[in-house]
Amino acid sequence: MLRALSCCLALLALGAAPASAGRWVAGDLHVHTTYSHDSWGGPGDDSPTDPTEYYTLGQTVTEDFAIAKLRGLDYLAITDHNDLRSQSDPGFGFGGVLPVPGYENSLHGHAQMLGATRLYDNGDSSTAAILAEEQALRADGGVFQANHPIDPVWAYQYDVPVDDVEVWNLPWYYQPPFPAASDNERALRYWEGWLDRGAHVTATGGSDSHWKATLAAQGPGQPTTWIHVDRLTVKGVLAGLRQGHTFISSEPPAMGGARVFLEGRVHGRWAALPGDTVMPGTPLRVRVLGAPGATLRVVADHQATVIEVPVASPSFTRELRAPRTATYAFAEVFGTDATAQREQLCQAVPSLSLDGETTYCSNRIAMLALSSAIYFRPASWPGSHA
Repeated sequence: MLRALSCCLALLALGAAPASAGRWVAGDLHVHTTYSHDSWGGPGDDSPTDPTEYYTLGQTVTEDFAIAKLRGLDYLAITDHNDLRSQSDPGFGFGGVLPVPGYENSLHGHAQMLGATRLYDNGDSSTAAILAEEQALRADGGVFQANHPIDPVWAYQYDVPVDDVEVWNLPWYYQPPFPAASDNERALRYWEGWLDRGAHVTATGGSDSHWKATLAAQGPGQPTTWIHVDRLTVKGVLAGLRQGHTFISSEPPAMGGARVFLEGRVHGRWAALPGDTVMPGTPLRVRVLGAPGATLRVVADHQATVIEVPVASPSFTRELRAPRTATYAFAEVFGTDATAQREQLCQAVPSLSLDGETTYCSNRIAMLALSSAIYFRPASWPGSHA
């Protein structure tokens, strides 16, 4: 009885909180430079790559920030593999794009150490060691993210609480086994697994940009993670991530990426954002910009569809309510990609399925935008950030 009362009081307090003043900013949380071991910097680069692997020629720090500026990004996280040299490079923050420090940490799977200005001790990379490591990162104000959790597989699964999951790595239409080994549909299911367990975990995306050869399709901002921030500062970006105030777009602002805004109505105002907790039955609104002809789907617990409707205009709005039993809801926007026809074709011509190794036969390949979740219950998972 007391537990139920405290839960209700917590929800009332959360529902009464006004939306914080701020704005949405666009950026990329996963970008590499020639300081990474798998990105060649040209003659004189002492990394394991060499001129015979010309296709691995990558961007310098200055070049990555210049591209981010041209593509309309507000911030950029340089996350080289276990390397912090970008942070002392003269190009860090070139063009006025906010530089977010961090690195990609090779564990049993890859973790993003967002906000890190030092390398942390992995110990023996056991669960206990990584729990200690992430606690140290959080104590320093950082954010711990599981990157592309399907390839390499995030071996810690649900034993190591995470702040974020990179559900969208590379363009969504990259499918296994080529040009991507990872599977964003399965990464999305992994993130939903956290939510179904009662955790409040942020959804993010990252281009994982490495090379000039893939710049057109997989450069900074492909995909873009939008974060609602109080201020455009490193602390502001990290706080927005911890709060779950995010959505992801397939393309950066200057390239016309679709946007999806999921909001909850609190005390007569559309004040609640993804990451916020509201009362069950709270009215929701989804606004979709720049995706006429696409499909909007709102998803609740265990992949349940709340609505699935066509996006009828360039500036589209739909109001709805999730079932009162739902503990969360998030929004997807995706284009027509002939999923049924691809499935039928692969069934008719089995050789096209590459012995079942490819997901081109079954996965959606035209994801345009995706939001983090609004919650209808306080977090009930140990270590959850909200």
